[in-house]
Amino acid sequence: MTFPLEIWEHIFTYTDPITLINLKTVCKCWNEIIDKLLMQTDLWYNLCKNEIPKHYWTTLCETLSPSKLYTNFHEKNDAKFWMAMYKLWIKCENITKCDTQISCIEPELEGSFSEHITCTDISGSLLAVGTSEGFIYFYDTCYLHTRTKHIVDHMEYIKTVQFCRNETNIICISCSINNHVSFWDMNTLKEIDKTHGKLICTSYSYCYIATNNMLRVEKLREIVTYDIGSDNIIAICADNNKALFYTEGGSRVHLNVDMGNRDHTCTRIQPLNIRIRRYSTFNPGIVTCITEHGYLGFLQGEEWKVYNMFPILHGTPTAVLIYAHILILGLDSGNVHIYYIDDFRSINFHSISSKKLTLDTSAVISLNIMVNVAEYLIVAYSKKIHTVKFI
Repeated sequence: MTFPLEIWEHIFTYTDPITLINLKTVCKCWNEIIDKLLMQTDLWYNLCKNEIPKHYWTTLCETLSPSKLYTNFHEKNDAKFWMAMYKLWIKCENITKCDTQISCIEPELEGSFSEHITCTDISGSLLAVGTSEGFIYFYDTCYLHTRTKHIVDHMEYIKTVQFCRNETNIICISCSINNHVSFWDMNTLKEIDKTHGKLICTSYSYCYIATNNMLRVEKLREIVTYDIGSDNIIAICADNNKALFYTEGGSRVHLNVDMGNRDHTCTRIQPLNIRIRRYSTFNPGIVTCITEHGYLGFLQGEEWKVYNMFPILHGTPTAVLIYAHILILGLDSGNVHIYYIDDFRSINFHSISSKKLTLDTSAVISLNIMVNVAEYLIVAYSKKIHTVKFI
């Protein structure tokens, strides 16, 4: 080594983290210098800033750290966090090339023989499973092999379950088929509040509840209500204090919530002239639908594009998940297809290939992403839940 340590440290500050990781193998001295440098500088932050579009940051950060919003808690020198975010981004880019390890759990349901899974949600390592009998089962995904669970009883068919959390509190919010919404304290497993609503969506400590043309926004028990007009909300997603919702009349609305500020933009879209089974919205600003005949629709720019997936996948979609550039489709055949999409505005399913997972023979109920311990896809069926680890 011809230079003093200080000179090497200065030289390495001009090198990107990926190259530095490769240089660690040169010698013990370089390994020690680089380890220190990677943990004490903003190199990982700058790499994320340069390579990951900002509109994906909340999506990635919320799965990595569901209780800490990056703009408030993760400074530039929080090297471990930004390193984890960059690695997750790279894993997403290569998801269709990853090997997988698949395991299955069959929850011991408490209700009748006909009880089945209707919805799921993930926050950190916590998994919530809603059922047709109104029960919500909670599992720690780090200890799924122990089958340890906690249960609350909503007493009605659960159609949606979501977690809402900050640094100190975790709340589970459930919505029944009769539009009864309950708030459950995860520390006591007691119901702490209830209201009415058709759609629920959460992001960090914000909870959005839509009922027809009314939107209720709650943060730490502070509530603001918005009247959208005469148009009913039929799909909603949230990005902390920002919400995207799609209305029955074909309006795509972006709402910036500042607990009193009513700043929003509205774009009118020509609605589809076809019956829709389900609408979904995903960050950043993507609206999807599954039609009555099982076609898959994307709102791309100012118009809908609808795709007949059956000739391509030999099944029809029953569940859709979009995470950053990843599109995941669960089918009525039980198969799951994973795509990497460069641009959701110009998808050509005939020219892109998917990673196919054959997990079950019944229809996929729901899809979730978990990255608390490693990168997992959680696939729920009516009686089983499969965890797919990407390695």
